[in-house]
Amino acid sequence: MNIAVLKTGLFPDRETVEEGLSHFETTYFVYTYDATRPGLTDADWDQALDELLAAERVVVV
Repeated sequence: MNIAVLKTGLFPDRETVEEGLSHFETTYFVYTYDATRPGLTDADWDQALDELLAAERVVVV
């Protein structure tokens, strides 16, 4: 299963969610994208969009 994680910084309890998601990384393909990183380019957003569209589950933290 493909899981995409979009880190937005919008949720104060993101550490708990990220800890829960860490258990999936050994079994599933987990793509994590940090949208709060400074200096993101159009190519970065294109890659993130490709991964989000291909994911079976999307988690926003």
